[in-house]
Amino acid sequence: MNRAVLLITTFLVSLSASSQKVTVRDFKPHFAKYGVDGCFVMFSQDGNEFVKYNPSLCDSGFIPASTFKIPNSLIFLEEGLIKDTLQVIKWDGHKWPNEQWNRDQTLRTAIKYSCVWVYTGLAEKVGIDKYNRYIRSFDYGNKDLSGPPTRFWLNGPFRISANQQIDFLRRFYSYKLSVSKRSVDIVKDLIIIEQTDAYKLSGKTGGGVLSDNEYVMWLVGYLEKDNKTYFYALNFRTHDFDRMIPVRYSIAKEIFRELGLISDMQK
Repeated sequence: MNRAVLLITTFLVSLSASSQKVTVRDFKPHFAKYGVDGCFVMFSQDGNEFVKYNPSLCDSGFIPASTFKIPNSLIFLEEGLIKDTLQVIKWDGHKWPNEQWNRDQTLRTAIKYSCVWVYTGLAEKVGIDKYNRYIRSFDYGNKDLSGPPTRFWLNGPFRISANQQIDFLRRFYSYKLSVSKRSVDIVKDLIIIEQTDAYKLSGKTGGGVLSDNEYVMWLVGYLEKDNKTYFYALNFRTHDFDRMIPVRYSIAKEIFRELGLISDMQK
């Protein structure tokens, strides 16, 4: 099979007693432009169709890092630890290298700036037993929460794949998690990244330590356009954490343009 044919290979898979089309695409140039490679998966809710780059890597599990702030925020709301997006979480004065963390926070600013101290502080109040119950009910990742409740999503054996991120996001978006509609609606509002007249992009980044000098970089979420929803997840490895922070958005938007979901006029 020649390369051109391979890149547009389409096959059918059976999932939940329904046929779903999976199209494998070559998005490598969008990653290679920044000196990295990784995976990308998108699911079209309306067309019941997956688009994947590096499909085998889409099954590989990585530490969720700050992408876990989506389920974590749901849990804090459900547990009453956070009442609403106006509640102030007081800074204790500890100086952090990220200047945005060195101030009082709300859940909105904490998720926007990935403020670790807010999430670790509230996680300690949740406790590992409740976390285990929530994560099992969410069917999130490999469900291995070994380690303290303040760190398991940042290091340890907890893993989630890009495909599993899509599965979770679909249940989250469709109110199929064992949490209230109010909690889901609050978090949906918190994770809006960009909104134009043509589309609304929602999601959450993450950056997890793989070794002393290697990291996994995440961006997961969904794009809403023309009354259709497209769930997406991408990740890649890098040795240069700081330089790659904005690259996650750049790669995702370049892929969306190639797929015709956003145009150059909407950069």
